[in-house]
Amino acid sequence: MEATKIKVTAYYGVPSYYSVMPQAIFDALEAASLNGEEYALVDKVQFDKMIEDYQNKIRQ
Repeated sequence: MEATKIKVTAYYGVPSYYSVMPQAIFDALEAASLNGEEYALVDKVQFDKMIEDYQNKIRQ
């Protein structure tokens, strides 16, 4: 898995992402948040797909 680092507060606690967020990314963000971490490591392919899906969702 190629990982990418994402800012927790940019995605966790932001309900508009939840409908396109894979469970693994949500779990990583939640764990990082509970541990007081600023960033979470997530699968880059899943994250890129989530962003693409989110952009398609807001265009509709």
